[in-house]
Amino acid sequence: MVNRIWYLYCVFFLLACADVPKNNVTPREDSLQEIAVPAEHLVFIGFDGWGGAYVPQADMPTVKRMIAGGASSLDMRCILPSISWPNWSTLFCGTAPEQRNGERDNNVTATMNFPTIFALVKNKNRAAIFFHEWNALRYICTDEEAEKITIQSGEKPAQSAADYIIQNKPAFTAITFNEPDSTGHKNRWGSKAYYAKLAELDNLIAIIEQGVKDAGIYDSTVFVLSADHGGDFLWAHGFNLKKHRQIPIVFYGRGIKSGYTIPSPLSICDIAPTMAAILALDIPPAWTGRPLKEIFK
Repeated sequence: MVNRIWYLYCVFFLLACADVPKNNVTPREDSLQEIAVPAEHLVFIGFDGWGGAYVPQADMPTVKRMIAGGASSLDMRCILPSISWPNWSTLFCGTAPEQRNGERDNNVTATMNFPTIFALVKNKNRAAIFFHEWNALRYICTDEEAEKITIQSGEKPAQSAADYIIQNKPAFTAITFNEPDSTGHKNRWGSKAYYAKLAELDNLIAIIEQGVKDAGIYDSTVFVLSADHGGDFLWAHGFNLKKHRQIPIVFYGRGIKSGYTIPSPLSICDIAPTMAAILALDIPPAWTGRPLKEIFK
């Protein structure tokens, strides 16, 4: 009798646990199509080494206008180690490297076997373009998932990206620049040179924003601004220190709340699911990040 009771208890326990998400995977009914006002276009602009701690003092009028008119935080956290590849790949995959089939931090080809935001766009037969400065980022997605174009941090490359948007009106545009990381390593984070570079980068956002306006798709576009990691005055980046892990995140445009500060905690893993929700794409069960439903009107 005892054995029978124990058997029934075990069966009940297993059935009760059957629907519990494994590996802390968020249930994917949170894709938010019913909550978000879907945008037809999304433009992601990422700056390598752009620390959230440096935004308040920076001369970045375009960024600050988007913060005032959108939903944002200066205290999103990147994953460890606070270096480029694991964080760029996490940003576009919605999942940290160790949760992507055991991918190593430096395995730059492994994301091709894991669903990225580019793959989601492609699966809906929509166009994606990836402008990147760091050559390793070409491995973020396959050539079939997105067209890839190498650019540099500067006004002419930014204008070329803007011209592409005007001509092609892609559903998803991702643009990543190597600055201000290069300036931070050379002149230190928080230096005059670092802040001067932030001012230059703000102008690149303005150029791209004008391209979206000229394309006639501004009212149906959401802009997303963020970074891979931060840095500090003495230690550059790479450690579990606040200024190393603290990055900005800004959502601005169609269907986004105005003047809204997103409450913490926030993870870089949350960017891809939120972009997917904005574009009304289904979030893969393998993604561990959550869509930030609180940013939507």
